[in-house]
Amino acid sequence: MSQSKTPKKTTQKILDISLNLFSTYGFESVKMQDIVNKLAHFGLSKGAIYHHFKNKEDILEAILTRYEEGASALWDIQHSQNNGRNKIQAIILQHLEHIAKHKALIRNCSAIFSSPRAITHRLQHNNICPILESFIEEGNADGSLNVAYPKPASEMLFWAIYVWLDNMFYPLSTMQYTHKMRHLRIMCEGVGLSVIDEEISAKALQVWKELVS
Repeated sequence: MSQSKTPKKTTQKILDISLNLFSTYGFESVKMQDIVNKLAHFGLSKGAIYHHFKNKEDILEAILTRYEEGASALWDIQHSQNNGRNKIQAIILQHLEHIAKHKALIRNCSAIFSSPRAITHRLQHNNICPILESFIEEGNADGSLNVAYPKPASEMLFWAIYVWLDNMFYPLSTMQYTHKMRHLRIMCEGVGLSVIDEEISAKALQVWKELVS
């Protein structure tokens, strides 16, 4: 089957090979020609590569988008019959499961996913905060939560879960990570956002241990 008939497979191959090069040699050290040369071994021409991506920055954006999209499959949670509190807990658990599923990728490519470019991308393409805010408002309405300021509370929770607790950004010992989880629980409960329970704390610690082992 020709490349023109399989644009999705071609794109995925470009992203996979580029990610491998970026994680091995560092994003700044890899040139577009390096990617072209490597992909030539898989039967991809320079023209086919440039048809999909103009430069390595575009490739990195696509890599980050692919990862974030996999972490944001929220339709089932949004349309479930759970209360607001349980929906937020489901988002947190889904995020932890996504990390566990891609732990090898994250471990091998931590320099990419923890780079300033990756953080900026995560924040710019974030659609979680508005959803968290809506779930907090649902929780206030159904009585499962009691949060005075839903918007800043949603932003605080997003930053804590997606950045502050991420070992790529803040390498920690087991004790330090445990202390962070306890602090997050106290902080959330202090504003009426009682979503960090024993199940989530245990799952977070389990995933963290798998990631750093």
